[in-house]
Amino acid sequence: MNLKSYVQWAYNKTVWTEGMATNARRGFVAAVRQGWDNADGTAQEITLARFATRTGATSALDEVISDFKQEPKPVTMLADPAIGAVGWSSPRLDSQGYCEVEIVAAIGDTMIVAIESTAATPDPAAAKMLLQEQYDRLKNGS
Repeated sequence: MNLKSYVQWAYNKTVWTEGMATNARRGFVAAVRQGWDNADGTAQEITLARFATRTGATSALDEVISDFKQEPKPVTMLADPAIGAVGWSSPRLDSQGYCEVEIVAAIGDTMIVAIESTAATPDPAAAKMLLQEQYDRLKNGS
């Protein structure tokens, strides 16, 4: 994704202009997003957003974490201190009938966003595993 498509994915329409400026200042380079449906009825999505510097990725991560704290209740905050990951899980169903787990981390100049959606009880372990796999790939350069 280029800057415009990234901002349109990551931000509410009301703040697209601000999101464009903020991420340009952060040195946004590119992003990629891939999602899929699993045989068990869950859906997963992974997004990698690359910035020109580690500082840019950390700034983006800090913004996402701040947004997590604004999620409507009931939410459960998640953490994986080993890789500096933070996220949230909610049993509240969205407009498509799914509840969601979202967890984020940064490694170097890249922010990782992992999302697990399910019509059943949210599964933080599945989202953490997805995030960990991507984190390890980036860490090992593969």
